[in-house]
This record gives sequence, C-alpha cells and structure tokens, in this order.
Amino acid sequence: MKLRRVLPFVLVTLLMVFIIAACESAPSQSDAGTTKESAGTSSNPPENMDPNGKYSKPVTLSRGVQTAAATKLLDGETLDDNRWSRLIKDKLNIDLKVSFSADSSTDAYKNKLNAIIASGDLPDTFQTQDANVFLQLAKNGQLADLTDVYNKYASDSVKAYQTRFADSFKGATIDGKLYAIPRMNDNFHEAPFLWIREDWLKNTNSQPPKTIEEMVALAKKFATGDPDGNGINGDTYGLALNKDLIRQNHGSILGLVSAFAVPGRDESMFYRDENGKMTFAWTQPNMKAALSQLADMYKEGLIDKEFTSKDESALVEDITSGKIGMAYGSNWGTWYPYNNVYKKDGVIVHPYPIPTKDGYDYKIGIESNAVGQMTMVSAKAKNPEAVIKILNLYDQTVNYSTKEDYLKYWSNEQYRLSPIYIDQPGEVYAADLLKAFDKGSSDGLAPAAKPLYDYIIGFEDGSLAKDDNAFGTWGQMSKSGSLPWVLNKYIPDNAIVQSILGIERPEVWLTNVSSLDTLTITTFTNIITGAKPVDYFDTFVKQWLKAGGQQTLDELDKMYPAK
Repeated sequence: MKLRRVLPFVLVTLLMVFIIAACESAPSQSDAGTTKESAGTSSNPPENMDPNGKYSKPVTLSRGVQTAAATKLLDGETLDDNRWSRLIKDKLNIDLKVSFSADSSTDAYKNKLNAIIASGDLPDTFQTQDANVFLQLAKNGQLADLTDVYNKYASDSVKAYQTRFADSFKGATIDGKLYAIPRMNDNFHEAPFLWIREDWLKNTNSQPPKTIEEMVALAKKFATGDPDGNGINGDTYGLALNKDLIRQNHGSILGLVSAFAVPGRDESMFYRDENGKMTFAWTQPNMKAALSQLADMYKEGLIDKEFTSKDESALVEDITSGKIGMAYGSNWGTWYPYNNVYKKDGVIVHPYPIPTKDGYDYKIGIESNAVGQMTMVSAKAKNPEAVIKILNLYDQTVNYSTKEDYLKYWSNEQYRLSPIYIDQPGEVYAADLLKAFDKGSSDGLAPAAKPLYDYIIGFEDGSLAKDDNAFGTWGQMSKSGSLPWVLNKYIPDNAIVQSILGIERPEVWLTNVSSLDTLTITTFTNIITGAKPVDYFDTFVKQWLKAGGQQTLDELDKMYPAK
C-alpha cells in the first residue's frame, strides 16, 4: 500500500524534544530511530541479537498505558510496579516507565494521546485503536520503522503470527515498512449478541426472543412488570441503550439494526451492496424501520428516558444494580460487565443470537481484519528492538509456558499490564475448543487453549463456579457461549459483512469523519427520543452525503476497486 498524504487531525510538531530517562544502551548501540528512514535500524547493531537475550546494562522503555474498568491491579501492585514490570526487568533488564495513563473505555485515552501527539513528547511505545491516528503518525515520520528489528528479533513463534494474521500485518504496513505490531486477531468476534438476565426470563415465564416482535414483547414485560421480584411494577427497563449508540459498547444499537439488514459498525462500515455499489451502513434506507422501532420502544417507556446522558460507565452501574434486563452487546459480556451481576447476585446474563425481523436478511458488520489495536514505537526510541523482545517474552510466558505462568500473567486481565501483548489466548481458539468439547478431551489443543478448556469444564462442573476467569471464558467460548453463535449460525447464514475500509483512507474522510460521526449519533438520538420524526432520516442522508460522505464513497470506490 502506498502512503497517501492525509490532512492532520491534531497539531503535530515536527521538532520534538524527547528525553528517555535512565536509558542506557550498549556502547555499540547507535541512535537509531531519529528519522522515518532510519527509525528502527542501526549501522551498529545492539549488543544482544538473541531474541530472548538480556541486556547487560539496563534499558529504559517509556510507555503510554490504556486503563479500563476491566483492568485489575492485584496484590498491591501498581502500573509502575507489577508482575509484568518485574518479569521484564528480571528476564530482559528493561526498566518500564509509565509516561501517561488514561481510561480507554471512554474518550480519556484518545484525548490524552492527541494532546501528547500535539506536544511531540511521545513515549517509546503506546497503543491506539484509531487507524486515523496511526496513519497520521506514520505520515509525519513519528513512528519507528520496525521492519528490521522485527525480522531480526522476533522469535519463530511470533513470526508465525505474521502468516496466520496476514491481514492484520498488512494493515500495520505502509510502503512495505512495518510501523506497528497489530492486534493479531480475526474480527469475526466483533459480532453483536442479545444479552438477557436468566432470572428475569424465569420470573416472567419467558423464552429467549427469536424475532424483533418477541424481543419487544419481552422488553415490555421487563419494563412494566416485576421481573426482579421486589414487589414493585415498572421500576426496571426492558432494553438498555447508551448515549453513544453506534459504538461497540454494551447498549449499542448494532444488533437491532442488523435485524433490519443494516450491518452497522461505528463510523467505519463501508461495503459493496448486492449490486456491487460502494455504500455506507448508516445511510441505508432500512435504517428508517430500525429507528422507528427504537422510537416506539422509547415512547412506550421500554428504554430508559435518561439514556442520552449515560455513557458506558453509567450504564454498567444500572446493569450491576439490577435495573436492566436486556442489552445488545459484544462477545466479552461475561468478562465485563455481566461478571459484576454474577458476583453480586449469582445471576447469569446469557448471550443469544440477535432476534431477526421477518422480511429482512439479517446482516452483521465487522471491521476489516487489517485494522484494530496497534502497538507503536516512537521514532525517537533508542531501543525499538526492546518492544520486540518483550513481545517474545509475552508470547513464551502466556502461550508456551506453564499453567502457573499462564494463570499469573494472563488471567484476571493481567496481560493488560504488559507494554505489548498478542490478543491471545482468546477468540481465535473458539473453533478448536468446540471440537475439543465434542470429543471430551483437550488433547491436541494449543498450549494457550488448554487452560481455556479447563476453565469452561470447571465452571460447568462447579469446581470453578466462583472463578472470574472461568465465568468469563465460559460465557464466551463454551458451547452455549457467544462465539459459537458466530461460528455455527452467523457465518453459515452468510450474515457477516466485513468493511472494506482498511488502513488506507481518503483525505476527505479523515477530514470529516469526526463531524459525520457526531451528525449520525445526534440524528439517531433525536429520532429515537422523538425530537425529530422518523422521516428526518432522509434529511440526515442528504446532509451526510453533502458533508463529505459522497466524495468519500467515490474515492473509496477507486481506492478499493471491486473484485
């Protein structure tokens, strides 16, 4: 892919003053990484070419840290001093330094990162899920070219991921140069599900809904009756929404619009329709019917009237306190937030395939495998190879070491404390686990998949009933979990639609994406709440097309030609 000139989205200064505290490299180590061309390479290679080798002198690596509600600090540990920082120091002689941290489940991390980009004071390594940010940094020469250090230092196991997740690595590669370590996953796991409290189903003598009509009827029972059994009718809500609506958060509208053949997915869902025409999810005519359905539910009081002011954190409070009976959400629900419900009340909130709408072929939108979380290295970093060494250590410790190491360094969200991690063990093993359950044995599973098998078996036989990791894994990858619905229903039904939008984006889109995103959420919110009539959707489409949308479609048609 050729690097296209893009318009800046933040003030980026090219004269950066960056000091890496307490960072000592070997005498033969050059100051690699001061320009885009030299970043990540050196005429004098570092002292230790062993991918798992330990530096003879301490090396300091500064980092930006994404925190979230799911992040757990155990045993009195901190972001600066924890099991990963100590392991990395012990095995590699690398001192980790936290430059900044912020919550990535809100806009806090994004806003903090944008401010740091504008200042030019980038840490040695940091992450983003925003492809526009990654593209802009690469364009401005602020990222190290990792091609050489990856080829020289990556272990054979890590290099094998480049083949297994070729699309991911393609998305991290610009002009033939690797500018980030990608997430390494298959985005099939992004599909939405309908999560329902099992106790409320039982209390209302109901079955999981298979159609939109059944879902609405169930929401009415939850909102007007006494599903929680506290003796008060109408103090609960049938269907949860959060204010961001189109984000892949809990309480999104993604699963509902999918029933109306709209493969929704934040602001990135571009695809070719059945006629081969480039199109965009949120401008589909079928959205009128989906929004009309939501507006009716809101008017009937089945949806919290205050949803417009509730972000995911506020919504999770409602879920945990037992006010919400049902919500569309992602595959990791039993990891968060429904683990809170299980721990508090012993109640399982279970994933079900999205209810469908008669007359529509349901369609589910997912991102291109070429995009996702990117771990980047600053062009000013003196030891870019240190990140690859840590990646090797992570892979070996979590995926190919002992069960004790797996439990210590991956379980309970501890993998998040590593500066760089492969998004494993995880969804990529779902199909393998299903086969193992069928034969009743974990023999033949990859080392990283065997603990997942044990968690699920342990939760089902009760021996691990109180284990957070067992509950999370069970809800995600057991036979009755979320991901088997994708593998055994969504995919066979040809419902999955993958966005064509890879890492290459038109300038007009980069310029207008934020305003168009705001326009979409504002319009949909106004229609759902009744502030605008459903027919206002037609005005929205015209506004969207005029404000850069049509030009984006035209340029994408050329950028991603039909096959």
